[in-house]
Amino acid sequence: MFSLQDREWKELFIGNLFEVKRPKPRSEKQYQQGKIPFIASGNMNNGVIKCCTPQNGECLDRGNCITVSPVDGSAFYQEFNFLGRGGAGSSILLLYNNNLNRYSGLFISRMIRQTCSKYCYGKMGNQESIKREKIMLPIDEHGNPDYSFMEQYIKERESQLIQKYKNFIGKNIQSGGVLTDLKSVKWKAFYINEIFSISAGKRLTKADMDSGQIPFIGATDSNNGITNWIATPNSSFDKNVLGVNYNGSVVENFYHPYCCVFSDDVKRLHLRKHADNKYILLFFKTVILQQKIKYTYGYKFNGQRMERQKILLPVNEEGHPDYEFMEQYGKQIMMQKYQQYLNYISART
Repeated sequence: MFSLQDREWKELFIGNLFEVKRPKPRSEKQYQQGKIPFIASGNMNNGVIKCCTPQNGECLDRGNCITVSPVDGSAFYQEFNFLGRGGAGSSILLLYNNNLNRYSGLFISRMIRQTCSKYCYGKMGNQESIKREKIMLPIDEHGNPDYSFMEQYIKERESQLIQKYKNFIGKNIQSGGVLTDLKSVKWKAFYINEIFSISAGKRLTKADMDSGQIPFIGATDSNNGITNWIATPNSSFDKNVLGVNYNGSVVENFYHPYCCVFSDDVKRLHLRKHADNKYILLFFKTVILQQKIKYTYGYKFNGQRMERQKILLPVNEEGHPDYEFMEQYGKQIMMQKYQQYLNYISART
């Protein structure tokens, strides 16, 4: 087993390790949806904010590099070619080194994040300041970065995590049956208020937040709604619930099986006539999200509109919401995803 404590470490300048480049000026707004990742400043989703179609004749930024955000110091290894955000705003830097591969790139990007996390909107980095930053890396007997050790260390960690995930999937993959055709069932419109009790979150300013281990749910469209981690619960403390944004990224919603605290920009939905259930609430997540096109920041999905919003649901012979069908359909989808993930990681190992 590889140990970080057994190695000699040394501070090294980023500018001495990498060729630091900028992408050409471009914004994600210039592009249609497609298959090429668009990388910008951000600390989630490996920096990907959208998948785009390149413009005619446009050269992509070369993969096998580390992208760094001068805004907050986020750093990610990019395995494949991509479109990088250049120019002003949420532009990024590109770090190239011929010794880099997927494993050493993951190792070093973590070291860069630790060093550059001091950057923020009030104190942003730039190409020259990032070059002058020092990072700690394991070195070989010649005092050079030990890329071989970094690669082997990450490979070992990855192997451990993959085995852990395979064990989890193995316990959860069961015969989910053939995926039911949604067109084969009868559907009916219901007001959200008929199906759910709707409760408010609670306003909590950043000044009142103490860092802790309780997820704080805000009106975002990513990271399962988690925007912070706080220390103290309040009256919005809840779990096994669907959180629906009425403000911010309106209509976006996420299922929360864990205990968490909700912003006043997020409504909490619990089923009125059925026990809250992971698969049923995930089914409702998609159903409610179909209404997103109607609402904007200027026309919010507030409590009154949410109550009177109609959604289409599968119904049983009595014309009531068919919760059993929703649960089984959710399970079938989940089993398919588990199998896809298992096939993917098996192909990589």
